Amino acid sequence: MPEWIGKTIGRVRIEKYLARGGMAEVYLGSHLTLDRLVAVKVLHSYIEEEPDLMTRFQREAKVVAGLRHPNIVQIFDFDTVEGHPYIVMEYLSGPTLAAYLRNLHQKNERIPAHQVARLLKGLTSALDYAHELGVIHRDIKPGNIMLHRRSADIPVDAPLTKDIDAIVTDFGLVRITHSAEMTASGKISGTPAYMAPEQARGDKTDHRTDIYSLGVVLYEMLAGRVPFDSDSTLSIIFKHINEPPPHIPDLSPAVQSVIDRALAKDPNARYQSSRDMAVDFYLANGMTAQAETVYDGVLKTPEPVPSRVAEPAPVPVPEPKPSGSRAWLGAGIVAFICVLALAAGAFIFRSALLNIPGSAATSVVQDTQVVPSAAIPTPTTNQLPVGAQMAQIPAGTYEVGKAPADEFHISPQSVQLADFSIDQHQVTNSQYQQYMEQTGAAEPTIWPGEDNHPVRGVTWDQAAAYCTWANKRLPTEAEWEAAGRGPGAGSQLYPWGTDATAGGNTINLPDQDTYAVGSLAFNQSQFGVFDLVGNVWEWTGEPYSQVQDGYKVLRGGRFGLLLDLAYRLPVPPNDTPYLKYAGFRCAADQTQ
Repeated sequence: MPEWIGKTIGRVRIEKYLARGGMAEVYLGSHLTLDRLVAVKVLHSYIEEEPDLMTRFQREAKVVAGLRHPNIVQIFDFDTVEGHPYIVMEYLSGPTLAAYLRNLHQKNERIPAHQVARLLKGLTSALDYAHELGVIHRDIKPGNIMLHRRSADIPVDAPLTKDIDAIVTDFGLVRITHSAEMTASGKISGTPAYMAPEQARGDKTDHRTDIYSLGVVLYEMLAGRVPFDSDSTLSIIFKHINEPPPHIPDLSPAVQSVIDRALAKDPNARYQSSRDMAVDFYLANGMTAQAETVYDGVLKTPEPVPSRVAEPAPVPVPEPKPSGSRAWLGAGIVAFICVLALAAGAFIFRSALLNIPGSAATSVVQDTQVVPSAAIPTPTTNQLPVGAQMAQIPAGTYEVGKAPADEFHISPQSVQLADFSIDQHQVTNSQYQQYMEQTGAAEPTIWPGEDNHPVRGVTWDQAAAYCTWANKRLPTEAEWEAAGRGPGAGSQLYPWGTDATAGGNTINLPDQDTYAVGSLAFNQSQFGVFDLVGNVWEWTGEPYSQVQDGYKVLRGGRFGLLLDLAYRLPVPPNDTPYLKYAGFRCAADQTQ
């Protein structure tokens, strides 16, 4: 709506009207604080008329604003102005993949396979990243994919170069706006030409719905058309549900099989991760070396571009070398005994050093907060744990959950808790190192790490075993939440209070990696429990609400994803994409 031009919305001055889409009007704006051009999407008016939709807008926008990936458009801010919800995001001049393909196909030309593969790598990395965080797009299509180059604009009639990235836009908006449309008109969410069968039927959707839609985009890039088209929306939907995709002429059987699997009607028969589809596409085109780079990306996001963040790479673990002969075997045994003796001496020396009062190894002070000592007293069977560096939580009534309930929150309810203690800090790499040395326990999947950073890559079983070794236990889910929110009804949703930004302090939360536990003074609860949000996910013990059989609950989010204290994530305990971000802290019923 052009009347916004010239006005200031939040910290953005609206400069120019750009476009109107099915969800919003789009404007070009100048961010007065960041001193950069931004895109502003003002959502259509039916959302502001529905209180439930406004609540959903705020919830979805908060989750999407936490996404940090080179191939996902970054959200800077969201709010409402004069009753209108709006989102401020980075400005990409485009064009969209839809506009580029339209121009290309009018000339009966196609994107070369190697360029398709490069675009696919970025898109699949972005989707898998979002899916690991529980965020589903639900409307993947060329119109929601921007082609972006930092150095210059991209003409729609020019070949794609290596410095062009594919950026996914409109995460979260689809769910909000189509919910409003379905309420008003009974329409099914999504765009018919790119709609998965389960989506077309109105059944439950998940990450594999996005994989199907991406398969349609891949089909269109290779064929110059979508697999199912018709003048009737119902006809298109019927074909998605019932008909196999037509084979693309002159396409190799290997590439066609990738298309067929991506577009399988049954989600269980599809690719279960979008990266797997990218790898198979590379291999089908004989691009073996490139396929290996996609495998490398399974635990590593691509290199960052400005305003975007990449995930840290896993530390490679060297494989053992085979022995060559009996002589070498004997020498190896002698060497092993020598190394073992040296290691024992080093361990004794290190243990002594760590327990010297005033030693530099004992503690690190940042922002006047004492980071926990690397040393832990060796636990003794049936001995109460030492209460130092544990917060004492009094018995009482605590509120858990958050309204409105959704797939990640239960409805607010009161729980009665007895006295308990909980670690002020997450278990660090130094502490876990001592545990491994004393017990012979296996390394976490992410190892090693900085001494005073939280250990991560820990399975639920590993976390529970550590706490048992320390004569403690994992905190129940209710205990964990109570330690952060405090007592009584209507308790705070963040460790520091009710303001999600902590008065602007959350900008200090690193979003590329973990940080030293206890080093950010603002990030603590009223009980003195640090870093319950914004560092690593934390395993909890007994859940306070039913979860799938065998599942355990992670709490607190992690770096780059700030969530409220009521957010709960049930996952498999020892095999989950979230494992690389999973850490823990311990609790106890009584302490010394």
